[in-house]
Amino acid sequence: MQQNKRMGLMKEAQDRTPMQEAAATVPDRTIPFVVMEALHTGKENAISAQALCDFLGFNSVRELQHEIARERNAGAVILSTCHDGGGYFLPSSDQEVKQFIRTLECRARNTFAALRSARNYIRQQGEIK
Repeated sequence: MQQNKRMGLMKEAQDRTPMQEAAATVPDRTIPFVVMEALHTGKENAISAQALCDFLGFNSVRELQHEIARERNAGAVILSTCHDGGGYFLPSSDQEVKQFIRTLECRARNTFAALRSARNYIRQQGEIK
């Protein structure tokens, strides 16, 4: 069944626009992509972290997140959303990828703002002591 899913993903890649093709390219196909192969295409088909854990046999959401990070680092384009219960999915359009990028960029800006204020606090504490 996993082989059929992989072949289906490869067929989908043949029908994509150049940007979709670049987003869906996984450089090293010798690495198993268990999460990517279990996902459906499109935000509307997002699968919750807990459902993925149950389906794939992960012991915790944390373990699943580590696997997703490994697959992303190896080139898999796995998108996620927090809306409507949240979940993970494969891109069905350039627009979904762009929205995911905007979301992560906003999250990164907020993270850097929190880091900046925490660092300023530490600097001020150093001046007081």
